[in-house]
Amino acid sequence: MRRMGFALGALLLAGCSRNANEVLDAWRAAGESPSGFTDVGEKLPGGRCQAGKVSGLEATVCLFDGAEQARKAEEAGWALIGDAVGSTVVSGTWVLVVADPRKEDPSGRRMNALVKAYQKKTR
Repeated sequence: MRRMGFALGALLLAGCSRNANEVLDAWRAAGESPSGFTDVGEKLPGGRCQAGKVSGLEATVCLFDGAEQARKAEEAGWALIGDAVGSTVVSGTWVLVVADPRKEDPSGRRMNALVKAYQKKTR
């Protein structure tokens, strides 16, 4: 009985765990092309982050334990963007930092599409 309870608890925890792959899948479903995403640890303080490229733009997606932690990390997200065109978007316990340092999206349409798909998935 004890083993069954442990296995059930592990299954419940695994089912509730969330990671950046959820956002990457949402982008793929929206027709975007995420690539090269790797674990970058706490790129934003307190977050579990992955960074890579999406349709030519640089993106970092971080998951936090709580919404307050995510809001506090927003300013650090702006620092990651630096002088590039970009955006930091907090949605619940998630933070997205997206930047276009090579000016590949002059109209901002791709960046807007990424943000909308991210928000839809993380709300």
